[in-house]
Amino acid sequence: MRANDFPGGIYPPERKERSNRAPLRIAPLPNVVALPLSQHTGKAALPCVNVGDAVDTGTPVARRDGMVSANVHASISGTVIEITDSDIVIQGDGEDRRITLPPLDWRTTHCDALLSRLDEAGLVGLGGAGFPTYLKANVSQQHAIDTLVVNAAECEPYITADDLTLRYHAADVLEGAQLLARLCGAAHIIVGIEDNKPEACQALQAVLADLGRPAKVALKVIETRYPSGGERQLIKKLLNRDVPSGGLPADIGVLCHNPGTLMAALQAVRDGTPVVERIVTLTGDAIDHPGNYWVRVGTSVASLLEQVGLVQERLHRVVVGGPMMGTPLTSLAAPVTKTTNCLIAATEEELPPAPAEAPCIRCGACESVCPAQLLPQQLHWYARAQNDTALDAHHLFDCIECGACSYVCPSAIPLVQDYRSAKQRIRHKRIETAKAEHAKHRFEFRQARLAREEAEKKARRQARLAQQSPSANGTMDSPSLPVADLRSLRIAQTAAKAAVRKAEKVLARAAAEDPQQRHDDLETQLATAQENLKAAEARLAEARAASEYKEAP
Repeated sequence: MRANDFPGGIYPPERKERSNRAPLRIAPLPNVVALPLSQHTGKAALPCVNVGDAVDTGTPVARRDGMVSANVHASISGTVIEITDSDIVIQGDGEDRRITLPPLDWRTTHCDALLSRLDEAGLVGLGGAGFPTYLKANVSQQHAIDTLVVNAAECEPYITADDLTLRYHAADVLEGAQLLARLCGAAHIIVGIEDNKPEACQALQAVLADLGRPAKVALKVIETRYPSGGERQLIKKLLNRDVPSGGLPADIGVLCHNPGTLMAALQAVRDGTPVVERIVTLTGDAIDHPGNYWVRVGTSVASLLEQVGLVQERLHRVVVGGPMMGTPLTSLAAPVTKTTNCLIAATEEELPPAPAEAPCIRCGACESVCPAQLLPQQLHWYARAQNDTALDAHHLFDCIECGACSYVCPSAIPLVQDYRSAKQRIRHKRIETAKAEHAKHRFEFRQARLAREEAEKKARRQARLAQQSPSANGTMDSPSLPVADLRSLRIAQTAAKAAVRKAEKVLARAAAEDPQQRHDDLETQLATAQENLKAAEARLAEARAASEYKEAP
């Protein structure tokens, strides 16, 4: 293996020819759309329309809830006919009236306004988990970014959406890359693309030639190998940098975006167009007219496949995404979302059912193809034994779930399913543990607040007694009270101040490392430390007042 290459990888059949030979087309306008409130990483958006409201294409119908969320916009014009906990249904009027935001010049507009526009347009990553783009573009607040990587590898079999995007919109993709590079502070842009996309490469080279091939933009063609499109693998291939275990590309000064996201970012800023449609690869042997289509978000998979000639008798299953990392659909009524890049209507011969699982023969094939240099065989055993300590020691969460290990396993063991189940179980356990810790910290906060209020009450009483003068017979108005050890109370006050400073540092560090996550528990711990400090100060004030009262003549 070369120094700037990632380990492992496989060469599955590409099967891209059926969809990449047809021109980019526009899918018919749907009569009805169902817009999911959660089609992105983070919290679901909150509806901001009512049943019966008339909407135009581009009208906001749901607003993001919290930092890690995204707005949702009407993808057709018509009337809102239903709002549920999961989606908003719009009946179209066939007119497709559009509203847009005011256009901006990304070269002269302030970065804060550009980030606000990406947020307002509801833009999320169109090639991955759907992370809100405005947050990812603002990562320079916590990390110094020097390189923006355009991830055009598109290594997954069947999928050709990025390929067609670059063939027809290479100029917009590169301009979108310059926009995002400005926002994140990257001085260099590098486009990584596999060598099985010659037409896209030619389109990129033509645009670079027209631009005078600026020094900050470079095109690098790499060999076709799965999963070269993984962020860690592509960064290693292009820049020879290693993303640390448990870390992010931003930790080593790199930010990755796919072509579809970059083009949508430019359209949101330059044209004021929110995310209401995207390019989707429609392929598989069970349809007659495969290709890449502009599809409105919220279109049902069933109606979309019917429009491209679905042959029901031949259909075995529909997969969202690619055959390696995609998810089989349980219902064709599911809608297209912002992250839907491919729909495979496969026959049984094309994607046959997995054979029966056999015992592991310890051949080591899975280890040799793992691009993350993990030990899939050991992870498999520990996952089934629910040995979380061993899974953590073997870096389970560094697994990118590419499926290469399952692909080469002669025993047909569903390794990736084991890893996904283990991750889900561990995440659930962590959530429950965090809830218990949060409840504990809330109880401690309440106890600290009650102690602080009681100490303040006593301090006020002692202050009043200290201000009273002696009675006529020379005795005090109240019997003398015990005086606390002032030195011990001062030590307790100093310790409470140190606890507050420590809690502030922990919260600041957590917010800097992961600004997208909420830190309610850390904020509660800081509030508890502050309450304890107030209580310590109140007890010290009480003791001082009692001491002055006792020493009064």
